[in-house]
Formats: sequence, structure tokens, C-alpha cells
Amino acid sequence: MKEEEHVEKPENEREIEERSAIESGSENDAEIEESEELEQEAEASNESRREERPESEAKDAEELIEEAREMVEKSDSEIKNCMQVLDEDIEAYEESRSRLLDGSVEESKTLLEEVGFESDKLQNPEIDELHFEPDEAVEPMYVQNLPSGRFGAFLLALIAALAVTAGWLFAAVKKLGMTLDLTKVPDPEVQQQLLSWIGGGITGGKGNPTVGMAVLGVSAVIVMWIVYKMRVYLRAQKNLHLAQEVKKEAKFYCTKKEECKKEMDKVSAHIHEVSDLLHSFKIFFDEQNAKIRRILHVEGKRPFGEYHLNSKEEIKHTYLLISSLNELISTPMADEQGSVSDKAKSELKKAEHALEHFKERLYE
Repeated sequence: MKEEEHVEKPENEREIEERSAIESGSENDAEIEESEELEQEAEASNESRREERPESEAKDAEELIEEAREMVEKSDSEIKNCMQVLDEDIEAYEESRSRLLDGSVEESKTLLEEVGFESDKLQNPEIDELHFEPDEAVEPMYVQNLPSGRFGAFLLALIAALAVTAGWLFAAVKKLGMTLDLTKVPDPEVQQQLLSWIGGGITGGKGNPTVGMAVLGVSAVIVMWIVYKMRVYLRAQKNLHLAQEVKKEAKFYCTKKEECKKEMDKVSAHIHEVSDLLHSFKIFFDEQNAKIRRILHVEGKRPFGEYHLNSKEEIKHTYLLISSLNELISTPMADEQGSVSDKAKSELKKAEHALEHFKERLYE
């Protein structure tokens, strides 16, 4: 028994050590996960701060202008594509309408005349040319590059450099009590005196012409550089403000164009609905024409009042079908703003109800 207790004791100690190691490892894993979560939160916070930076700090004028130009070009391209799709829809609708009028509807009118049914509404309706012109409430926008102002800054800096040089020379002439003839270049001796004064004589010393020339050149370059940099900086600030305004105008322009595009999509959807309805009309016209041909075959050609009651009902329904179609296709689709007119929407609903009536008759 003592030996067994002696053997089991080390095993218990190993179990305790393994358990403590596992617990220690899990604690380390938890610390690592917590550290990773903190890093991710810090990155997300930095990213949000970068996104919240004002546009003027994040981008320069050239980038804003380029973005505005891309926005406008994309918007114009979408409108152009939308117009092309709309023109194709109109062309397909007019082709379907012509086929229906020249085919099944014309046959129906001929058959109605053969059975003696007369009505003014059997004449072809006046149909205006279908043309949608979107309301251009916003003038076309052209985004142009802003001048950098570098050339103008260079000219201004050059003038400033010349002014500094002239100021040095004027001060030297006045101090030395000399009189210069501005119509000609001063003699070398006079030049030496002026440069010597600038190169040390100003302090009371003898002066050096070479030093004077260096002082004259360096001071002119420094002033030229300062003026150039200031001018370019001010122009850049002005351009940034202008670019921000252009970007706002581009956003407004694109918003208006998007509204126009949505309206054109509605027009295109309406045309598709009418085109689908024309296909249904053709199916029912073909069926009614077959019924009237059957009536003529069975009952023969006679005055309308002498046909069987059911036959007269079918003839009248054919007339109602023609009347409903004429009301639909003769109603102008577009209003003054280039949108679908309320009258066109109303006639579409009426035509749909008329076809529903014909469908219900099939299952009575």
C-alpha cells in the first residue's frame, strides 16, 4: 500500500502541473485576443477620423476638379445611354403598334363592315408622333481646369526682383551723391563704385564690387523666391475654394440629372407596359376575328340586326375592343415636362380593365 501511494503521488502532481499549464495557456490566448481587438478598434477609430477629415484637408484643388469632371461625365453618359434606350423603346413600340393596326385591327374593321356594323369610331384615330424630350432644368456643365498661377507668379516675382535691384542702386546713387543717365548703361567705373558701396561701403568700409554683386543677386533671388511662393500659395488657396464650389455644383448637377434619369426610366417602363398590352390586344383581336368569320360562315352575310343575339354580342365586343385600343394609342403619352402624362396613365388603366373583361368572358 505504501508503494501504491508513492506511485500515485507523482501522477497527481503531473495532473496539477498540466492543468495549471492549460489554464495559463488559455489566459495567454485571452490576452492575445483582447490585444488584437484593441488594435482593431484603434485602426477603426483612426480610419473614421481620416474619413471625417474635411475635404479641403484631404484633397487638393486638382483632385477635386478631376472628381467633379468624372462625376459630370458619368452623369452625362448615363443620361445619353438612357436616351438611347428610350429611343429604342419608342421605335419598338411604334413598330408593334403599326403591325397591330395594319394587321389584326384592319381585318377586324373589314369583318365588321361585312356583318353590317357601322360606327364613326371604326376610322383610324389621329396619332401624334411619340417623342419624349426631357425637361432640361439644368444647363450643361463643363468642368475646366483651374489655372495654377505659376506663370503669373513668376512674372510678379521677376518684377519684385527688379524692384529690389533698382532699390539697391537708387540707394547707392543717392548715398554717393551721383547722377545717373537712365538712357544709357553706366560706365564700368560707376558700376564699380555702386557695387563697392553695396558690398561694404554701406557700413562705412572700403567695400568690394564682387561682394556687392553677390549681395545684389542674392537679395533679388530671395525676394523673388518669397514672392513666387506666396503668390502660388495664395492662388492654391483660391483654387481650393473654387474647386470645392465646383464639386458642390457638380453634385447638384448630378442630382438633377439623376432625377431626370429616373423620370426617363418611368417613361420607358410605361412604354413597355403599353407594348405588352398591344400584344394582348392582338391575341384577342385574332380571336374575335375568328369568331366573326365563323358567324359569316354559319349565318352568312346579312344586315346586322338579323344576326343571332350571341353573334351580335361578339360583334359588339369586337367594336369595344377597337374603341379601347383607339383611346389608348391616340392619347399623347408625354406632357410638357417630358414625363408620362396623367391622361396616358389613366387610359392605360382603362385598357387593362377592358382586357380583364375579355379574359373574364372566357371563363363564364
